[in-house]
Amino acid sequence: MPRFFARHAATLFFPMALILYDFAAYLSTDLIQPGIINVVRDFNADVSLAPAAVSLYLAGGMALQWLLGPLSDRIGRRPVLITGALIFTLACAATMFTTSMTQFLIARAIQGTSICFIATVGYVTVQEAFGQTKGIKLMAIITSIVLIAPIIGPLSGAALMHFVHWKVLFAIIAVMGFISFVGLLLAMPETVKRGAVPFSAKSVLRDFRNVFCNRLFLFGAATISLSYIPMMSWVAVSPVILIDAGGLTTSQFAWTQVPVFGAVIVANAIVARFVKDPTEPRFIWRAVPLQLVGLALLIIGNLLSPHVWLWSVLGTSLYAFGIGLIFPTLFRFTLFSNNLPKGTVSASLNMVILMVMSVSVEIGRWLWFNGGRLPFHLLAVVAGVIVVFTLAGLLNRVRQHQACRAGGGAVNFCAILPSGSILNVMNKLIETQTRQNVGALFIAYRRCYLCRYACFCRPIFG
Repeated sequence: MPRFFARHAATLFFPMALILYDFAAYLSTDLIQPGIINVVRDFNADVSLAPAAVSLYLAGGMALQWLLGPLSDRIGRRPVLITGALIFTLACAATMFTTSMTQFLIARAIQGTSICFIATVGYVTVQEAFGQTKGIKLMAIITSIVLIAPIIGPLSGAALMHFVHWKVLFAIIAVMGFISFVGLLLAMPETVKRGAVPFSAKSVLRDFRNVFCNRLFLFGAATISLSYIPMMSWVAVSPVILIDAGGLTTSQFAWTQVPVFGAVIVANAIVARFVKDPTEPRFIWRAVPLQLVGLALLIIGNLLSPHVWLWSVLGTSLYAFGIGLIFPTLFRFTLFSNNLPKGTVSASLNMVILMVMSVSVEIGRWLWFNGGRLPFHLLAVVAGVIVVFTLAGLLNRVRQHQACRAGGGAVNFCAILPSGSILNVMNKLIETQTRQNVGALFIAYRRCYLCRYACFCRPIFG
C-alpha cells in the first residue's frame, strides 16, 4: 500500500485532494445560496446584502494574489497551497460562531482566499506537472467534477435546510476542507526549485511589471475575466431575482441552477473525451456562436415573452456551454505563452478576473434593483460581445508567439534584444548558428507584440 501510494501520489492522489479542496470552496457558496435569504433574515439585515456574500467572497479571493504567486515561485508550491487549505478549513469552522451579518461577511471574505490558493498555486502545479494537451484535458476533468458543486450544492442545501440550521452546512464544508488539507500534505508534488529566485519587493514588483506589460497576457486576462461576467453575475443575483422577487421556493431555485452548471460540465467532458486538439483556433471559434446565441436569448426572450426564469436560465446555460468548451485552453494560453514566472502570471490573471467579477456582481446588483431584468442581462450581453474582440487579439498573439518559437531560438533573442536591433539579431543568429544555413534570408521582420521586442519569425530557407 505505501508503495502504491508513493507511485500514484502525484498523478492520482494530488489531483483528488485538489479537486476536494476546490469542490469544498465552490460548496461554500453554492450550498448556502438557497438559504442566503434565511441568513440575512436571521441577522435582521437588509436583503440587498445577500449578493454581498458572493462579491466579498470574490474580493477575498483577490486579496492575497499579489503575494501568493511570487511567494510560490520562490519558496515552492507545496507550502503555500497546504497553508491555504488550512486557512479555508478554519474560516468555514469560524462561520458557525458568527452572530451578525458583518461577522458572516468577514468569514466569507476569508473563505474567499481559497480562490487565491487554488487558482494561483493549485492549477499552476497541475499545468506544470503535466504536458500541454494532458494538462488542458486534466483541467477539463477537474472542472467537470468540481462544477458538480453548483448543481448539487443548491439542491443539497435546500434539502438540508429543512432539517438543520444553515450553520451546519459550513461544518460539513469544514470537514471536507480538513480532508483535502491532509491529502495535499501527503500527496502534493513540488514543481518549483526552492530558493532559485530570492524573495524581495524589488524582484516581485519587477515580475508584476513584466506581466502587465505583456500584451498576450493582457488579452488573455481580458478574455477570461469578461467571459466570467454573464455566469457570475447570474450566480450572485439570481437568488434575489428568483426567490425574493420571483416567488420561487429554495428547492425550485436550486433546480434552475442545474442547467447552467450542467452545461459547463458537459462542455468540459466533451473537451476531455472527444476533442483531439483543444488549442485548434477553428475549434475555439466554433464555440463563439453558441455563446452569442445564448446571450441573445437573454434579451430577445424576455422582450417577446417575459418569464420568471425560462429565458434567463436557457440563455445563460447555452452561453455556459459555449464558454466551457474553451475555458481550459484560454487559461493555458494565457499562462504558458510567455517566459515569465508562472506563479506571478497566475496571480496577476486571478487578480484581474476577481476584480472584474467583484465589480460586475455589484454592477449587476445595482442594475437589477434600479432597472430590472433587461438592464441586468444587458451587462452580460455587453461583456460577451467584447469577448469576441479580445479573443481575436489573444489568438493573434498566441499565433505570433508560436511563430517565434518555430523560428528556432529567435524567441530567446526577443527576450534580450530591444526593438530595432536588426543587425544585432542577425549577428547573434549567425554567431550561435541557430540555423544550419547561416546565410539564410529572413523576412517578416516585425514587432512581436507578445514581448514587445524584435524577432525574425519566418526563415525562407532552413
